Amino acid sequence: MSADAWFQWGRRRIAYSVARDERRRLKIVVSPSGSVQVIAPHDAADDEVQERVRRKGGWIAAQIDDFEQYRPRTPPRQYISGETHLLRGIQYRLKVHQNDASRIFLSGDRIVLETPHVESNVHKVALLDHFYKLEAHAEFPRRLRDVAPLFASEGTAPPKLMIRPMTKRWGSYTPKGNLVLNQDLIRAPVQCIDYVIVHELAHVFEPHHGSRWRQLMDKAMPDWRDRKKKLETSLV
Repeated sequence: MSADAWFQWGRRRIAYSVARDERRRLKIVVSPSGSVQVIAPHDAADDEVQERVRRKGGWIAAQIDDFEQYRPRTPPRQYISGETHLLRGIQYRLKVHQNDASRIFLSGDRIVLETPHVESNVHKVALLDHFYKLEAHAEFPRRLRDVAPLFASEGTAPPKLMIRPMTKRWGSYTPKGNLVLNQDLIRAPVQCIDYVIVHELAHVFEPHHGSRWRQLMDKAMPDWRDRKKKLETSLV
């Protein structure tokens, strides 16, 4: 099967990508961007994969519509003084200064960016990205330490934490037992960061989003649905 495929659902043509791994059951992931990824066992026939994706067409379409409803309409960034940028769900005003050396730091309700290249968006983006990276590496380990005990009764140790840019997901739990978090999640409110961590820790015990996974989520974080919705609407 091609890595890119599609199926018809009503009047809609829904595209999806297919990847293969060692798993025993097919998994369908709809990302907040609306993209659809199918992860299938190596021995699953192409026709079988296609048919199972079609049978899930209603659910896939509903997930895409749900994400579309809450997807923020962010205007293009200009990286100029007065523009707002999020950190832990709080809006900070960007203050850009000309300076001989480049640095970026918090000052009250401002993110102060000093650079000799005030006209270069590429340079300012690189500074902001570095700033967010440092903040994520400071905050995410603390959040993991705080929420990992919620699963202590299930008999698991905190996983190894990895932080990296991710284009389609807020986080993942890898087959090797690593928790991977999207660096950009540092822009979200702390309660939403905790939700993503708990979401992925629940996958330690249940790889799919079925009843067992929902039971784990309800036990560890009863308001997880509200946090999920807040995450989908907060990053503007």
